Amino acid sequence: MYAMRLDDLVLREMHRAAVEAGRRGVSVPSADLENVARRAGSREAAQKAIQRLVRAERVVRVRKDLLVLPDTTGLLGVDMTDLIDAVAPQPYLITGGRALEHYELTDQHFFGVIVLVPSRVKKLAYRGQSATFLLTGPTNIWGWDENARPQYAVPERAIVDALSHPRYAVSLSQALDALLLAASRDASFLDRLLQTVIRLNSPSAARRTGLVVERFFGAAAAAPYRDLIGENRAPVLMRARGTPEGPLDATWRVVVNAVLEPEKAPA
Repeated sequence: MYAMRLDDLVLREMHRAAVEAGRRGVSVPSADLENVARRAGSREAAQKAIQRLVRAERVVRVRKDLLVLPDTTGLLGVDMTDLIDAVAPQPYLITGGRALEHYELTDQHFFGVIVLVPSRVKKLAYRGQSATFLLTGPTNIWGWDENARPQYAVPERAIVDALSHPRYAVSLSQALDALLLAASRDASFLDRLLQTVIRLNSPSAARRTGLVVERFFGAAAAAPYRDLIGENRAPVLMRARGTPEGPLDATWRVVVNAVLEPEKAPA
C-alpha cells in the first residue's frame, strides 16, 4: 500500500516537473529527478517508483531518459513532435512533410519526422512514428515562429527544403502541391519564398526553385532568382541523388530528372 501511494506521489511530481520545464506530458528523469526526489524522500525511492510505474505501464518509456506521462484520464496525448521538443538541442527545426502537414499544405500524413539539429541526436521511435535528426550548422537552422513550440519550419522554408533534396522525405509532386496551395492562400507567399532562398544562400536551391517558379508562375516571378544561381556552369539535378537522365534546362542549368507536375490540378 505504501508503494502504491508513493508511486502516485511520484507520478504527480513527474507531471509537475514536466510542466515547470515546459514539457507537456513528457518527463526527462535526468533533468527532473531532483525535484521528484524531494517529495519521494530520496533519489533511490523516486527511481524505484519510476521503475514500478513503467512495469505497470502507467508511464511509457520511449528511451532510457525519456518517459511519456498519461493525462488525468490515463490517455497518452503526447505527439512525436512533443518528444522532439523535449530532446532536441536548440536551435532545432522540424521541416519537410511534417511541417507542411502542420500548416495544412498537404493531406498526407508523414510517419517520419525530419529535424535539423546542431548536435547529434539518436533517432527516435514512438507509436509507429520516427524522428530522424539531421546534423546541421546552427546558422542554417532558422525559419520558425519564435512564439511557437514545437518549432516547425514556416511553409516557405519547408517547401524550399523539400524542393532541394529528397532527404526531407517529401516527393516532388507533394512539394509542388504545397507550393501552389500556399501561393493561392497568400499573395505575399512568393515574396517570402524568394527571401528564403536568398537567406539560404544556395545556388542549387535557387536554380531548382527558380525553375519551378518560372514553370508555374511565369518568367517575371522567377526573374529575381537569376541573380542567385551562381557562375558555375555544371548543371544540378532537379531531384538530387536521382538518375542523371533528363532534359537540360539551359536557363537554370538544371537536369529535369523528375516529372514537374503536382499531384493535384491547380485550383
